[in-house]
Amino acid sequence: MKKIRDLKFDPQNERVNLKGDLNVKKEPIGKNRANLKKQSSGVHHMKDISGEKQEHYIYIRGKKFTPPQYLGNLLRIGISGFLIIVVLNGFNVYYAGKKLAENISAEAYEGYSYLIDAGKSATKIQFSEALKTFEKASRNFSDAKDQLWFINTDRTFYAEYDNMGHAVTALLEGGKHFAKAGAYFLEAVEEFNKIPLYFVARNTAGETEHGSVSTDPLSSISSTVRNGLNKTNIAIEEISAAAELIEKVDENRLPENIAARITFAKRKISEIIEILQSTSEHFPALLKLMGDGRIHRYLVLLQNNNEIRPSGGFIGSYAVVEVKDGYIEKLETYDVYDIDNAYKPYIKPPEEFLNFTKNWRFRDSNYSQDFSLTAKKASWFLELEGGPKIDTVIAINQGLLRDMLEISGPVQVGNFGKLTAENYNLLLSYVIESKMWGAEDPKHILKVFIPAFKNAIMKTEHLSRAGLKLYRALEQKHVMMYSSDDDIQAFFDAMGFSGRVHQTAEKEDYLSVINISFGGTKSDGFVEENISHDTSIAKNGDLIDEITIKRRHLWTDDLYVQWRKTLAAYGITRLDDGIIDILGRGRNAVVIKIYVPDGSILMESNGADVVTKYDSDLKKTYFLTSMEMKYGESGELKIKYRLPFTLDFTSADTYKLIVEKQPGSRGSLFKKTVHSADGLENLGIYPAEAFLDEDGTATYSTNLVYDRYFSGIWK
Repeated sequence: MKKIRDLKFDPQNERVNLKGDLNVKKEPIGKNRANLKKQSSGVHHMKDISGEKQEHYIYIRGKKFTPPQYLGNLLRIGISGFLIIVVLNGFNVYYAGKKLAENISAEAYEGYSYLIDAGKSATKIQFSEALKTFEKASRNFSDAKDQLWFINTDRTFYAEYDNMGHAVTALLEGGKHFAKAGAYFLEAVEEFNKIPLYFVARNTAGETEHGSVSTDPLSSISSTVRNGLNKTNIAIEEISAAAELIEKVDENRLPENIAARITFAKRKISEIIEILQSTSEHFPALLKLMGDGRIHRYLVLLQNNNEIRPSGGFIGSYAVVEVKDGYIEKLETYDVYDIDNAYKPYIKPPEEFLNFTKNWRFRDSNYSQDFSLTAKKASWFLELEGGPKIDTVIAINQGLLRDMLEISGPVQVGNFGKLTAENYNLLLSYVIESKMWGAEDPKHILKVFIPAFKNAIMKTEHLSRAGLKLYRALEQKHVMMYSSDDDIQAFFDAMGFSGRVHQTAEKEDYLSVINISFGGTKSDGFVEENISHDTSIAKNGDLIDEITIKRRHLWTDDLYVQWRKTLAAYGITRLDDGIIDILGRGRNAVVIKIYVPDGSILMESNGADVVTKYDSDLKKTYFLTSMEMKYGESGELKIKYRLPFTLDFTSADTYKLIVEKQPGSRGSLFKKTVHSADGLENLGIYPAEAFLDEDGTATYSTNLVYDRYFSGIWK
């Protein structure tokens, strides 16, 4: 979100006293002295919106807003709600502009104080408190409006500003509409917030009560979504009414400092309406995802990112889930080899897959880091090989299971024992690879574990923590979603869940390092990767990048001793060395694809066999190479290349870099450095964690747990 400038600013840089000078005796206006006598206000002071110090003025400091993660996929609604509050905060400065009267000033002051309090409550998810304060604000605005009778009968008070009376009326009336919009908005959020509760209630066997949430199975989810949408639309109507009133105010006929605030308010109102309309458009997709009136079929790709692939990890298993009216009617898990081995025709694999397969199959369908491409290919393979037609595809990397087991606690798996967040990966992997539960169905343990895990995690007391974990996994591309339904896919795109690759803009540097395991081991979970990206800016604007990739295999003999103890506790005392190699001790071998801006020219490499390629789907150049290591060993790759654009220092120009992490990666260490030629001066760099050395070198160190962005201005 763009940062909001300090709303107290005006050309004279003055603070506005909404309460007036309490030491000066006020003269009554008109005949109704009793009616116009200043009313005592319960609001005596107000804290800075940041909550750090008390002032006798409303002093609003622009501050970056971080939406609460609890809302999960309702993030966009949280942002729009905050914008509503910010705009409301901006109006209060206006009311004190001409000091209508002590009583009206007090009413307006108190009304906006309530609105600000409501905004604070909303951002803390204290919906009931927020609703109460919105209602108080609405009453205060109504009271203030009722006391403006003299504006319509005597304009002499505003003779020097002939638009002032209308402006005050419009803003007070607009404030009433905003207060109502805020209340409806919060009610909508509360409705949407019930959806996971209903989903759990609908799909938890044997439970009949979940707090105050009804477990009526068929209509709860659909009706909740519709109620939320209706209230969102009412909020839009109220904001539109406020916008219509304020749009009629001619700011050009008002004092300069007040006019600036009216202009700001008009712009922000337009942004709020646009965001809420977008929300209204996207949330019907929830009804489809819940199977409203018809079955919605999901393909869930269970990816093991210890064996890394472009969009996460190797697809060893998959699940088909059917949902109707919010109820999971079918959840079946399959071994990917069962369906792959039954299909005989030849399909040519991508070039980089030739190291580990000569015939392309469903298990290798996650060939692209752009999940929309991978999901389409996975659906195509599944249907081609005899599976059902799919509506929505979800990829889940196995690391998310650890997070969820930390919430659910140990899960009993038949007579085998309990799986925990600490031991599940080793135990499941060893049982499957050794075929302990039968050579005919080696992954039968998953068919026992998954229903047990579902019952353990789907409890209302786990919803908040599970939502936070899921949202973080979505942000880190450990979970990605695609749907063949246009409405649902538009929703995934808007929420940032679709895993689409960034489309490089003009004069924008780009980097994404994609590893593809071909060694047949699950050793990527034991590999540490460091990526350095150096850019040299010449005085004529030429740009040369040099990337260094260092990988180190961290598996140790001490880990083997620990594994023996863990497995022995489950009765597994004779370990197969071949399986230990598969689970991590064996060599780590990967194909490396280094994606850069289209048209980049390879200049040199450190002896590695590097080939320049073009990805027509992603419209990017990439450098293709490979690297292999045994445990305890390290590898290093260096590549230098020229970018296809230059900077223009006629005045000043900006260097920008987008770095996209590989889906499923646990987060490589990343260091960005920019060296500028003598005669070039840096005017600023982003993010705040980046810094400039004394010689003018810009440096930024971080990790690639998330996508990253770097920029700097040089002249």
